[in-house]
Amino acid sequence: MKNFYVLSLLFMVCSTVWSQKDSITSINLKYNYVVRGNAAKNITYKAAYDLVLFPDFGLAVYDKEVDKAPKIENITSTSTAIEWKPKGKNLSTLYKNYARNEMFLKSNINFRFFVQKDSLAIFDWDIKEETKTILGYTCQAATTTFRGRNYKAWFTTALPVCGPWKFDSLPGAILEVKASDDYVSWEATGIIVDKQKPDYPQPENPFVLDKALTWSEFKLLYKEKAIAASKYVTKEGEKLNIVTARMGVERYIEEDDKDYQADKVMKKIMNENK
Repeated sequence: MKNFYVLSLLFMVCSTVWSQKDSITSINLKYNYVVRGNAAKNITYKAAYDLVLFPDFGLAVYDKEVDKAPKIENITSTSTAIEWKPKGKNLSTLYKNYARNEMFLKSNINFRFFVQKDSLAIFDWDIKEETKTILGYTCQAATTTFRGRNYKAWFTTALPVCGPWKFDSLPGAILEVKASDDYVSWEATGIIVDKQKPDYPQPENPFVLDKALTWSEFKLLYKEKAIAASKYVTKEGEKLNIVTARMGVERYIEEDDKDYQADKVMKKIMNENK
């Protein structure tokens, strides 16, 4: 609760500077997202993401290759200038509401997608004295431990509170985040600040009609699905022993969990067969 009040105060102070009665500000931050994965397997995934922040509305939307920069032509107060549809190809959408301290996103469990609702104030940052320049902005370092990994971030107070993916709650915009084990990183590659007409429509929450799971509920469901998959038997009676990862960018199943053992059993079998 304390983190929520701090985040709310930070956002209000930062957004007030950007709010104007005669226009609506939109800030588009472009990021490169890279997952290097397990170095032993040499797996690398790269993608381009956009974060569009509306300080006046207290909202931000993070999406894969959005390419939907706000356009002011032919916009009426009843139209939706940007439509976020996290279905099908847009499953990567993440919606943040700073006034309510919540974010929504689609998450995958064994090829099925579920809506996850999380808090924005879930980070315990340690702000450092170290600084560097990113895209012309003076940034300050901050470190945190988040759901299984240690991270170092760089933020600038010259832009309102926001950040890529779930990362947030520093006193400004996060322009870079990297895991200490080099597993995953987000790096800003461009920043566009625009002024829209004062009747610019507020982006709607695309998840509002979906049943959302809390982080705790999502972790529990993830483990249940992992256990079920490890015991899967085909119609022919063949047991497949499907192994589900305990951790992706976030840790879903704790290392000392006693209920799910499929990965450790498989590792033991592989070592015995060497």
